[in-house]
Amino acid sequence: MFFPRLPRTFTRKFHKAENKRERTIQGNFLIAVPSGSQITENYPKRVSLGEVLVDAGALRILAPVNGVATLTEGGTHFQIKQDGVWKTSSPYQNRSYSFTEVLEKFVEDALASLDFPDLSLLKLFSSFSPQDHFKIVISPFTRYNHLSFDEMIQSEMKEPLDQFLLLLKSTFPNAEILSHIDSGKINYSHPLGIPEFFIHKITGESIPSVNEGIRNNKILFLGPETIYHILRSLYYNEPFTRRHLSVCLVDKRGRMDTESRQFLLTNGQSLDFIRQNNDKRYKIASFQSMFDSVNALDINSLGNFDIYEHYLLLLYERLPVIRNEFACIDCNECNTYCPTTANPFALVKKRWEDFEKQSCIECGICTVYCPSGIDIRSRILEAKKG
Repeated sequence: MFFPRLPRTFTRKFHKAENKRERTIQGNFLIAVPSGSQITENYPKRVSLGEVLVDAGALRILAPVNGVATLTEGGTHFQIKQDGVWKTSSPYQNRSYSFTEVLEKFVEDALASLDFPDLSLLKLFSSFSPQDHFKIVISPFTRYNHLSFDEMIQSEMKEPLDQFLLLLKSTFPNAEILSHIDSGKINYSHPLGIPEFFIHKITGESIPSVNEGIRNNKILFLGPETIYHILRSLYYNEPFTRRHLSVCLVDKRGRMDTESRQFLLTNGQSLDFIRQNNDKRYKIASFQSMFDSVNALDINSLGNFDIYEHYLLLLYERLPVIRNEFACIDCNECNTYCPTTANPFALVKKRWEDFEKQSCIECGICTVYCPSGIDIRSRILEAKKG
């Protein structure tokens, strides 16, 4: 998989004195300190790649590079100035793990479930016992399928994937493994990347039943991006300090250019290079998809890459139009396009009791297709809170 060249401040130069190691020109990294975290170390201090900066309970944050770390005024961010040599070549290592060793590795490399927000892989896997009977569902799609991780895994990490599947079988002998990482066999369409909807489609179980299975440890779901980082950790000894960011352009007519623009970025890295290397017509940015409520940003205010939050970036030629709401015309388009028959039309008509909130997956399709510009998404969130 080709990744566009990074700007000069992050250009890597081969360092002959180090065998297969490279020196990176100095870069500055800024990482937010999670709210409520207790900082026990004294700063400034020198840190190494993979060293724990803070253990936030649910998630651990690691130093993304070798350098000197300081705390900003008020202790809101770690600022790291990179000044050392780092390893950029990680060979595949065929090795075996016990279940305990797998969990220890998840902790050491700060792996998170990239399918469920703010959930560590330690907490996810620890919910299941080797003696349990349950389903392990491995999906080929991320939530918005912003990058073909299934293709990357099949082409570049096939042997590690086979090793991991054998590890799952030996660790959970009573589990039924449903692996669909076989690139191209299932065509993607939104919302197949949403975990509960994908499981619903391949098993035939209802959305409420799937959600109950996930909550009650009857289903272990693993998306391809999560699998990608598990393989990098277990078989390449790579901590979770980098993640892919996919960049898509949306022109002034609202048409999306999905040409491949993927970057493998380091946590805390400045995103200024996107502005510097992008077509100047695209001045508005959003980290949300077109199916989400857009929080528009000036392209000059992208800030720094957050490995837990950022994976998709849309650049707009002009600010996405905020449509005025008009009266419902009873077209029933919201119900026609709803993939789960949750009956969002009932919310428009204020028949709250007729909305099947247990079946709604908040995919955003009803809002996108409403010709009257009704913000059905807000009504769904309100109904689910009630």
